[in-house]
Amino acid sequence: MKDIGYDKPLFVQPFDHRGSFTKTYFDFKGAPAIEPTKDQFVPVAAGKTLIYRGLLKAIELGVRHDEVGILVDAQFGSHIISDAKSRGIPAAVCVEKSGQSVFDFEYGARWEEHLRFLGPDIVKVLVRYHPEDDALMNREQLTRLKLLSDYVHSSNDHYLMFELLVPAVTADDKSAGDRYDSDIRPGHMVQAIREIQDFGVEPDIWKIEGLDEREHAVAVATQARSNEQRKRVGSILLGRGSNKEKVHEWLKVSAPVDGFIGFAVGRTNFTEPLKAYLDKTLEEDAAVNAIAQNYKECVDIWKAAK
Repeated sequence: MKDIGYDKPLFVQPFDHRGSFTKTYFDFKGAPAIEPTKDQFVPVAAGKTLIYRGLLKAIELGVRHDEVGILVDAQFGSHIISDAKSRGIPAAVCVEKSGQSVFDFEYGARWEEHLRFLGPDIVKVLVRYHPEDDALMNREQLTRLKLLSDYVHSSNDHYLMFELLVPAVTADDKSAGDRYDSDIRPGHMVQAIREIQDFGVEPDIWKIEGLDEREHAVAVATQARSNEQRKRVGSILLGRGSNKEKVHEWLKVSAPVDGFIGFAVGRTNFTEPLKAYLDKTLEEDAAVNAIAQNYKECVDIWKAAK
């Protein structure tokens, strides 16, 4: 088994959204469960290519080539994965079935075959997990995640990125309003990470929801690196599609914390330029430049705060 962890700087452009992506930007539902028609597929793939071009433009603008990464789905972005690999850009692919409250593999029993075919640098899994949620459901998720973790760490071909979402589940959570995100969720996150690790699931990278307080970021990173075996495990901040100002605040909170190595900010950076391009109010090159500038701004804010 290879050593656990990924501790190099990593600034990810995520655009692996599937059902939400097609609904938000192209006004059709069903992907990936329902195969889109050719007339639907082509513009979606082109939209994802536009986002990827924004990342490549950011490299031209000065973002270090060895610190960028992409997160994209195989359905609409297989050509992007191939191109990124040819350029030495770490490519992460998602393995979870889109839009599910309980984690399951997108390709069912063929998920290992799927990963061997794509050969991504990073395997990303999104999981909704609350320590006080239904015990049987949590156990079912952990059992599947253990299979994935063991597979990834049985070879030197992949890293495991774990996107942890901790929704409000209990009555106290739901009655807390805005306080849930700022005051309550961080404690649940630390407990969730501990339970997931105790079950034998060992991510190399934790993809973490934004945190408002430095002490909460420290607690998360400390749990992620809670023993000698995990001393290289990295945490990255996700944007949750929030507005720029909020995401930039989260970057400044987490960047100085030992164990946080970067971010995965997607919709915050590409939504407005992509919509303007699709509405024909922004030229293609201008949309690419806008995405690049938004992404680079996040990198610059992170490095200044680090």
